[in-house]
Amino acid sequence: MSDPLDALAESEKLIIKQKVSLLEAAAQNLANAVDMDALGALGETANTYGIYTDDGGHKFNVVETSEACGFTGCCPSGRICCNPNHKLQLHFFMPEHSKNEAMMFADRPCKCGSCCACCSICKQEMTVYEGPDSGPPGGEDNSDKEIAYITQPTLGGFLSPQLNVMDRSGDDGEQIATITANAVCCIGGICCDHTFNVTDSDGEYMGKIVKEAPEGIGDALKELATDADNFTMYVPKELDPKKKAAMLGALHLIDYMFFEQGGAANVDLSGIMSGEMPEVTFKCCDCYCCGCICPCTTSCGGSEEETPPENGGGEEPEEAAEEVPEEEEPEEEPEEEPEEEPEEEEPEEEEEE
Repeated sequence: MSDPLDALAESEKLIIKQKVSLLEAAAQNLANAVDMDALGALGETANTYGIYTDDGGHKFNVVETSEACGFTGCCPSGRICCNPNHKLQLHFFMPEHSKNEAMMFADRPCKCGSCCACCSICKQEMTVYEGPDSGPPGGEDNSDKEIAYITQPTLGGFLSPQLNVMDRSGDDGEQIATITANAVCCIGGICCDHTFNVTDSDGEYMGKIVKEAPEGIGDALKELATDADNFTMYVPKELDPKKKAAMLGALHLIDYMFFEQGGAANVDLSGIMSGEMPEVTFKCCDCYCCGCICPCTTSCGGSEEETPPENGGGEEPEEAAEEVPEEEEPEEEPEEEPEEEPEEEEPEEEEEE
């Protein structure tokens, strides 16, 4: 194949399925059970995805390459400390051609996630390159293969998540597409689809990315217990393969930004030994504003807040008992008042005389 991206030329609909890591799922659920988030981080593994056509054909494999305890300079950037905002690379392989040579790859630096997108360290970004990979992603060896640069705008689209797709990084890059969530303030949850509309620089339809809702009990249980999700990408058949590749990279960036925070249900069993009921927490959605992400959850079970200790309640009667004798003393004062009355009457009698 002369151009690796020609594999996307005939694509109109691609289905992206994240593969479940049993080790990661077991670590996350064990961490939730004992209420110890650090334990779940230790079991965090690199993501892998399968990309399929609408007729079920296996099109690509996507493999994440990242370090468990990596550092960028003196700052941690590995999965254990920074997931899901850690530094990573994604390599896209075509199983029928080569399992070692990527037809495209993407590079994402470590960022401060879930905070206001007001400066470069907080703005999510990803650079997409054409394969084959001839060096470290983002390095000088690949600069001439750059086909797209995806970044958050300042303040992240305000109340609706937004990504800008540029034809290259740097100040001289031209915007080729805008990706906007079809939602205001709220995103995430497992009850419905979540659509991200893609438009070109003129505002014309260019495609859409859909995070699919679970279709059955199996999919629902997978989303409740793990962070594995399913996506569908719709694009016009005649669209430039490089723009399709850019959208495919943006899809994976969206997954890391909004749908990699763990399962939608957490079960805390830490109170069972003390006779408490298990506490189940469900994530309804994520509240979004200017790049800030705050989970909206509801809980049931667990122990209720205890009333104040009995010792505190026992002190009140003692204080009341001390106040009783204090009330008896002022009763003697009215007895002195009648003695002063005759003294006031004497001057009145003298005036009469």
